[in-house]
Amino acid sequence: MIKKTVRCAFCIFSLLSFFACGNVFLSCSNANQDTLLSDDSGTLRSTADSLYSATLWTEELELDRLNAKVSAVDGISSKLSLTPLIVAASVPAAGTEIFPQLGSFGSLDTTLIPKPLREMLTSFSDAISKNEDADRFFAKENLYSLALFYTDFFRIFSAPLDIDGFESQKKALTEQKNAETESTEGSESISSETVAVGSPENVDDLRLFTQVVLGQPFLDGRYYDVPVLFTSEKASLTLSVYCFEEAGSWKIDQIQIADWELFDVGE
Repeated sequence: MIKKTVRCAFCIFSLLSFFACGNVFLSCSNANQDTLLSDDSGTLRSTADSLYSATLWTEELELDRLNAKVSAVDGISSKLSLTPLIVAASVPAAGTEIFPQLGSFGSLDTTLIPKPLREMLTSFSDAISKNEDADRFFAKENLYSLALFYTDFFRIFSAPLDIDGFESQKKALTEQKNAETESTEGSESISSETVAVGSPENVDDLRLFTQVVLGQPFLDGRYYDVPVLFTSEKASLTLSVYCFEEAGSWKIDQIQIADWELFDVGE
């Protein structure tokens, strides 16, 4: 009986000792875990917080302007959706110029064309538009290039531009102008039917092409290759005009038809 009692007491004591050790172990474990969780001095977050706290920040400038919603910008069409790239492109860098492109004709940047050359090309283009003599613009040894040009020019444009009718109209206007210069009575003798209805009253305003555009030149040594675009309501003509400076004056070395187009304007 005594042995059973001692055995039961020993078992109870063992159980109590086990639970007591478990509680001590759990307490130590929780204490270590809390220490690990609370000690974050080496983490990225703690480092970032420290840097943020130690940084001297300035006050925000133009806060209202930065937060404002921009719906329109000067120089940008209201039809375009504003994006950072579009706004940036609307403000050219200092010292740079932006020139338009005209389809396959290319850039309209003529800043490399010297003023004397520009004046010569303007006079030459005017002569072509009026179907006048252009020999004076060419170097004498290269007049063959002008002859070749006229061969192709008349083959392409004689009928579409009615060059024969153009010359007849120009002749009538010239005669009328000469008659008016001689006397008032002479001008009355010119029949009004001689000049086509709706034609220019001044012979100087009569042209095969009504608009001329110079393009960006290509430089090849001493030569300037200048594209020249002629347009009218009936046709367009693009020339490559090769020029060079000789004895202080600009001359045309060669001329080539680079492109042309006939428009269907109907009757």
